[in-house]
Amino acid sequence: MYRHEIYRKLFRSSSVFKQQKIKIHSAVAPTEYDDEPMYPPILDMSPESIKRRKKESWHDKITKLPTIEQKMVELNMPKYYGYWSCQLHDEKGTLNGQGFTKYATRTHVTDGLPSGYYEDEDKQAAELVPSVQSQIEELIKFHYGNTFHWRNTRGMFANKRQLDLNFLQGLQRIMISSLSPQISHLRTASVDVQPRIEAFWFLGGIQPDLQLKKIRKNCDFLKDKENDPIDRPIQCMAHPTISIRSNLGLPEVVSMENSLATDGEVPVEQMDPRAYGFYYKHSPAVTLPGFWPGEVNEHGLLFFHTRYGLERQCLRSQTNDMQNVIMQKLILASFTQASSFASYFGFGPVSELTYPFVQQNILTDGQNWNFSVYQLNTCALHSERAVENPVNNILWVLPEMQLFEAVDETGVKGLNTEVLQKLIAMYIKEGVPREDSSPYLANYKYLANHEADGEMKEEFRKQVHHVLSKRKRHLLKDEVYLWEKIYKIDFNTRALDAKRRFFEKHWNQKHPGSRRLDDHMAVYVPKALRKEPKKKFKPYLHSEKLFSYDKD
Repeated sequence: MYRHEIYRKLFRSSSVFKQQKIKIHSAVAPTEYDDEPMYPPILDMSPESIKRRKKESWHDKITKLPTIEQKMVELNMPKYYGYWSCQLHDEKGTLNGQGFTKYATRTHVTDGLPSGYYEDEDKQAAELVPSVQSQIEELIKFHYGNTFHWRNTRGMFANKRQLDLNFLQGLQRIMISSLSPQISHLRTASVDVQPRIEAFWFLGGIQPDLQLKKIRKNCDFLKDKENDPIDRPIQCMAHPTISIRSNLGLPEVVSMENSLATDGEVPVEQMDPRAYGFYYKHSPAVTLPGFWPGEVNEHGLLFFHTRYGLERQCLRSQTNDMQNVIMQKLILASFTQASSFASYFGFGPVSELTYPFVQQNILTDGQNWNFSVYQLNTCALHSERAVENPVNNILWVLPEMQLFEAVDETGVKGLNTEVLQKLIAMYIKEGVPREDSSPYLANYKYLANHEADGEMKEEFRKQVHHVLSKRKRHLLKDEVYLWEKIYKIDFNTRALDAKRRFFEKHWNQKHPGSRRLDDHMAVYVPKALRKEPKKKFKPYLHSEKLFSYDKD
């Protein structure tokens, strides 16, 4: 008799086996039976359905993560070198990009400010105009008295930007000091000068480029899907000069069931963004509203933008279509600001809004003023949601108004008090509280309040800040060099060379675009610095557990 058979017989005679045997043959609980048969769901096993289920599962995972920082990390987890995303700037519009910006942000534009939204504020603002009128006249005379004739010259852009910044900072100080005694929410408001505001989302319905069409055409099971639309990552930057934040969000202008929010006209521009003059770049998925998580004033109240760069765009395109450039800036800046603030409440590119976000924007060069109000009703624009979306975003834009006509030695000529009234009305517009403002976040919301160890939270925060900083990796992403394209890909003249590059088939072949954020060599910990002697390496980054010794 072999040794393993003896061991098997001894085990069968032991009490452990008898207990297991009793458990195995025990009677089934009556609650496990049901009168009606329960069958598992029948799933479509086609490649498209499997891919869609994987994508939906990833979206659900991001939505269920408890903190803002964990959502940011998981959104960047699939791409170590960042997404190949379309770069949009509110100060870099293109000649024919207005239709695409409306489609990319799903924005419907309406002329004029919403009626009735500032009804009570306008009455109060009319009484407060005399208290600030004389101070603003002195401010205009000081800034534009000697430099007003520079406006149409080409060499004054750098000076003009600083001039507008100084004017708006002075205007901000006058408004806060004059209105805060009567308006309570302005006493606790936060003011940011030139904050960094960015937003990231996936835009669906975009036509594939020629390279992707060629790949699909040469693949047998993708021939029929050569022209199928795809999702494109979008990274957009907004550059407000001054932003004012409060502790309460502005009330909705119209409900999400209103016809303006459900049936608003949005153009369908599904060509590749490069066809409209935009460009692509590798960058991480960054969503940042200009401040770190944990601030008390986490709602946007009012944003000031200057016209710096817009005049230069008109000169470059050799067209005087300033209205087209202004509209692109207002659309991109408004959507980026509202989407970035919504991300700090748990919403994002894969988590849809449960209530709207409202932003107030002012675009000015000191003399000409554009007032606008933006209501964000949807921020998830991936897949078919870019077109087949039950709601759309709304932008109300007031026609251009002049604050004054001219400035001379005697003073300001033709001061328009109606502009001051509308400016004051936006300042005194007060927010409203919401019962469940963060339905997709835990009660602690932020990483600082997480129950994990303090050292672990600090290491995780460093990883988040590295992603948000957009710093390049120590080792740059691999690329195909020109000589490799000629002698290895187009013409195979080096058949005896060792196959070690990512585009050559070998046992360790891996494309750099498929590298994940946690795909790296484990960091060795010296023996003197180990908390646990048996653990020689640092754990890997993990979106749910913060850190884990397993990559999966």
